[in-house]
Amino acid sequence: MKSRFEELLDVAYENLRLSSLIVIGIATVLLVVFFGHVENSLLFIWYFFVVVVSGFRFVAQAVYKKQKKRFTIKQWKNIFSVALLSIALLFGITPFLFFIQESPAYQMILFVIIAGLTAGGASSFASMRKITQVYLVIIIFPLIIELVMQNTLIYYSLAFLTFIYLVLLIFIVNTSYRNYFELLNSKRMYQKEKEKFLLSQEHFQAVFRQAPLGIFMYDTKFVIQEVNQEFTEFLEAPMDFLIGLNLTMLPDTRILPAISVTEYGIEGFYEGEYNSKYKNKDLWISMHTSPLKDTKGEVIGGIGIVADITQRMRTQMDFEHQAKYDTLTNIPNRTFLLEKMAIEISRYKRHTTLFGLLFLDLDHFKNVNDSLGHAVGDKLLVKTAQRLGKIIREGDTLARLGGDEFIILLADLGTEEHDAARKAEVIAQKIHTTLQTPFVLDKHTLSISSSIGVAIVGEKNEDIDDLLKHADIAMYEAKKMGRNTTKFYKLEMDSWISRRVSIENGLRSAIENGELELYYQPIVEFSTSNIIGAEALLRWNTTKVKDVFPDEFIPIAEESGLIFEIGKWVLENALRQFMQWRDEFKDLDTLEKIAVNISAHQFDNTSCVADIASTIKTSKIPEGCLDLELVESALVANVQSVQTKMQEFRDLGVGISIDDFGTGYSSLSYLKKLPFTKLKIDKSFTMDIQDDVDDKELISAILMIAQTFDFEVVAEGVETYEQYLFLKEKNCKYMQGYLCSKPLSAVEFAKLLRENGGKCTLNSNL
Repeated sequence: MKSRFEELLDVAYENLRLSSLIVIGIATVLLVVFFGHVENSLLFIWYFFVVVVSGFRFVAQAVYKKQKKRFTIKQWKNIFSVALLSIALLFGITPFLFFIQESPAYQMILFVIIAGLTAGGASSFASMRKITQVYLVIIIFPLIIELVMQNTLIYYSLAFLTFIYLVLLIFIVNTSYRNYFELLNSKRMYQKEKEKFLLSQEHFQAVFRQAPLGIFMYDTKFVIQEVNQEFTEFLEAPMDFLIGLNLTMLPDTRILPAISVTEYGIEGFYEGEYNSKYKNKDLWISMHTSPLKDTKGEVIGGIGIVADITQRMRTQMDFEHQAKYDTLTNIPNRTFLLEKMAIEISRYKRHTTLFGLLFLDLDHFKNVNDSLGHAVGDKLLVKTAQRLGKIIREGDTLARLGGDEFIILLADLGTEEHDAARKAEVIAQKIHTTLQTPFVLDKHTLSISSSIGVAIVGEKNEDIDDLLKHADIAMYEAKKMGRNTTKFYKLEMDSWISRRVSIENGLRSAIENGELELYYQPIVEFSTSNIIGAEALLRWNTTKVKDVFPDEFIPIAEESGLIFEIGKWVLENALRQFMQWRDEFKDLDTLEKIAVNISAHQFDNTSCVADIASTIKTSKIPEGCLDLELVESALVANVQSVQTKMQEFRDLGVGISIDDFGTGYSSLSYLKKLPFTKLKIDKSFTMDIQDDVDDKELISAILMIAQTFDFEVVAEGVETYEQYLFLKEKNCKYMQGYLCSKPLSAVEFAKLLRENGGKCTLNSNL
């Protein structure tokens, strides 16, 4: 059955052909009458557009009548509306184009034309109420404006009468629309009663044909109209509750797709869990839905046939659980694990997403069984499984292979091997820690440990058996090392984890052992060659770990939380050293900056501003001499919070620099919001200036941005004279790099200031 709106649209399109012809006729009369009395070129242009739009309306009516399904009802409405409003606009502008002030006769002709168009439109298109009202306003309102603009009493009166005429037409449109609507309602009520009669016999036969199953029928609004007895018993709900129930309002929406497809004349199916509304029963159902149609083939609702398959599904799930879960610990078994491994191997081959296996064997478990019996041993396995289940990550899988052997499948370890190994090592350490707490079983207190072998997928030709074998081999290697330890199958991973642990342990005592040292790289002003300050760079002089550099040990310090103590040490010593130089070189009034890097972890700390303010106060460094250098990762949190914290630093007289500007993904979005004072161009751009045109353009752009926002710029990594000349020509403010000096110890930096009088001498050896 058609919707009311579609039927109203039918009425509007029915009148469109005659309306189009009438409009062309009226436009022709206007052309003939006004020819020679207004600007003819304008008149012909106007007439051309009227004919084009009217022709379009004429064709649209023909297509709508013969090929209605070519567009949706909404699209047909839009076509009608655009065409009608286009005609309204064309005739609405006629008072501005063709209003001849000195000729009342021609004015009267214009009045008659507009009155005819509006009266005809109000009667022909009232079924489209809102668009017709807009049509009337667009045509008549410009005439009212033109009349008012004549600025005489008679025209004011005519304008008022025209406005009354517009109001009257709008009232007529409303009245006509209501009449259309009531007529359509009467028609639809008659049709509905007729169809009910024709369907009654079909309903009766359908209900009793499938009587052993639950059956319900619903209308196009998805309201239940009829149910059978089996349906009420199946849901344990009374019939008066079910009949009239709107299916779209059910709390469990999983069945709605199968129910709603019937409105498109197709069948639906759902099999799965369902929670009933009346008794809140947890069920498994199998439901099939079909559309109900009238004698014309129009969909008038749907019928659903439902079977309760709860018992069957519970039996099936019990069988599946027994097949895939360990009967003792109730955690996944080898079968389940192999299925998960197959999925992870497929992910790895498609997306290079690493995963790993932790192979656990309880140390000396045989002694427990031999001395205390298998019952205690089984309880120990159950408790161990429970503890392990609490520490693994969401998405990982804990399985028991048999005996005292467990496997943890670590999913989604990223794409970088070192990072994957680190995550696996963290979980392995958690396992060792959680097993350190003694188990109390049947009045026995048992202390137990585990040997853990770790295998990370690394080759795309590795299969399930390979990974299990590698993890097993690594586990036996862990037992050979004395048990209660972790061993990686890949030697390089095991070495990397060992190195990381050594670095972290060494850093914990680095300050106490006096192993940390600050080096200083001069910051040089291009225009004067003055050394205006230095950037403090951390070095670690350790014999415990070979060849360890800041880009390796600083991230480990951040991950372990040691960065807070180390960062405090760096700031205190950098400021103390800077003040010593100020006292020693009092004649160098250009030495005015000390730059210190601050990590995102330090910046995020709630006491960051207070801690640094305390250090500044203790050091007695003058206001404006300290610059804190931040990387962009410190800024990607809440911008408002970052802005507040940075402003607090500015209020302390501390400058803020964006370190390695240009390498991040969001620097420009923060320039206007955050109170920076300086940008540092990353050395990766500076080093290729003489060869890479793109780097030249990028640096030029950064310098222009800095000039716009009134930022100072420091170019890092200046090593050649060509780089120096380019940056100086582009009015870069400061530079750092080997062309002036490499990072120096405090003693060497003082020597540089002393020998060169605070000036930078370009290094000719580079």
